[in-house]
Amino acid sequence: LLDRAIRDLQRVNYAALDADGRAQFDTARRFMQQAEDAIKGSNLAFAGKLADKAATMAAVLMR
Repeated sequence: LLDRAIRDLQRVNYAALDADGRAQFDTARRFMQQAEDAIKGSNLAFAGKLADKAATMAAVLMR
């Protein structure tokens, strides 16, 4: 999930987003960072939830 969210966000044109879109993009990036931190801390359940949220937000931004 985390890899998918990363790929999707890399495809988003940040400059073309409105203020709400940019806020969602930034939130998705924070979720991804928090998921990576949770993985490093061996909290895989929490990491999965964060990665899912990031992937969902990234998918919405792709539309």
